[in-house]
Amino acid sequence: MIRNASFALTPAMRRASRSRSFAGAITLLAFLTLVVDVVWLVMAPHLFMLQLPLLLGALFLLLFFGLGYFLNPPEWTGAFLMALLYLAQDFTLRQGLVGGGGVDLQSLIKGGIAALLMGYGLFNGVTRVGRQPVLWLLFTYAAFALFSASYSSARALGIGSGIALLGIAFATARAATMTQKDLKAYWYGLYVVAAGLCVSSFILLGTVPLMARDLADPGAYRLRGLTGSANSLGPIMALGIIAGLMMIKQAQPGWSKNLHRVLWVAMLAALVLTNSRSSLLGLGLGMVAVAVVRRRQSILTVLLMLLGGAVFVTVVALPSLTKGVLRFFAETLSRSGTTEELTNLTGRSEIWAACWELIKAKPWHGYGLGSVRIEIPKVFYDEWGNTAATAHNFVLESLISVGVVGTCLLLAVVLISTFGLVRVVTQSHELRDDDQREMALCALRCMFMLLIHAMVERAFAGMAAPSTVLLGVCVATYAFFAMQRSQEQQVRMKRIMSLR
Repeated sequence: MIRNASFALTPAMRRASRSRSFAGAITLLAFLTLVVDVVWLVMAPHLFMLQLPLLLGALFLLLFFGLGYFLNPPEWTGAFLMALLYLAQDFTLRQGLVGGGGVDLQSLIKGGIAALLMGYGLFNGVTRVGRQPVLWLLFTYAAFALFSASYSSARALGIGSGIALLGIAFATARAATMTQKDLKAYWYGLYVVAAGLCVSSFILLGTVPLMARDLADPGAYRLRGLTGSANSLGPIMALGIIAGLMMIKQAQPGWSKNLHRVLWVAMLAALVLTNSRSSLLGLGLGMVAVAVVRRRQSILTVLLMLLGGAVFVTVVALPSLTKGVLRFFAETLSRSGTTEELTNLTGRSEIWAACWELIKAKPWHGYGLGSVRIEIPKVFYDEWGNTAATAHNFVLESLISVGVVGTCLLLAVVLISTFGLVRVVTQSHELRDDDQREMALCALRCMFMLLIHAMVERAFAGMAAPSTVLLGVCVATYAFFAMQRSQEQQVRMKRIMSLR
């Protein structure tokens, strides 16, 4: 009875929890009100007598409730803010980007959410950055990216994105150094966002079809939902599918397991409707790669490599087969049905060539965070004036944004986390329970999916995106297991030393 009573919430604890939740809600509303009021003040200053009281009231509420809340927040605050940023990054009610790399009210609200996450991280995550090397590398990358905004040609975008990167780095450190239950809350938050976007996208498709379609490719009828494009919705649905497998596995039999199954099928259908080939390919190959790694199928891996090599040699030795092979894949994969779409990767090869010319001009420090939208149109455009807003490759995107210095830091974070998760999965006997095993599998699948997707999209490089938030949670998962293993080794060494 005494043991059970020690874990029960007393009335005073319940009141304190409700008070903190109320303070958090007031802080969030006051912050968003402040951002909207500032924009309103700039756009319509003639209503100053109405805007000033709102501004002062929001500032008072923010300082009064916000400071106390950030000093002692509930454990779920970080997961909530990360999920909110994951939703906000690509959420849009417009078609296309703001012209000239500028900002609008929607962009400012997203920046406000990023600043809120960074404020939370400054109070609760900055002291945890040094507890694991990969967390320090992620923070260093984010700090350098924010610094690069000082010389960016799109400074407003760069500063906002740099703040988001710092917030993600701090929240990642916070998540990695908390309990297993708290870390799982971060995954659950991202999963809820993916499921919510899936349901809302289908509702939008049924009510306002033109708004739900990606009009940049009208003939393909691609689903974009409430995101900027079909290629934005695709990786979010892929994350939902991967995390959904963990939720289904861990849910108790009954309505909750069935709900996760229904949502999983819906997200799979939404991913197919996006026709995001990079997301589909990343999801498929990522799942296969993790299955091979998990089962240590080295022989199967070698056979698959030999099969691929044999196909390559056959195509090279017999050029007559090349045209037939390309025609087969064109009919299967390309939207236009032409082989040219595959040989130049839907025009990406031309964009990559133009990006390389940019990189050679400023290789070490790049053009600054957010500058890609400004710099690529200067060197790449067709006879009708069409251009690109991203490099469609995470390495090129990063090199243009933060140069070799920042790209090396980002690659170090990605590679250390990926190989670390591979070790965790292959040595799963070191994990404490099935929940940890499923979380490690989920993180590794997401890492493989992101890497494959990032080969032809900017993904987590350059400006902050939903994939950057997902990368942060994957890094936090790896760091959590790495620190757990280190602690167990220290305990083991102490026991050995005590025997002497």
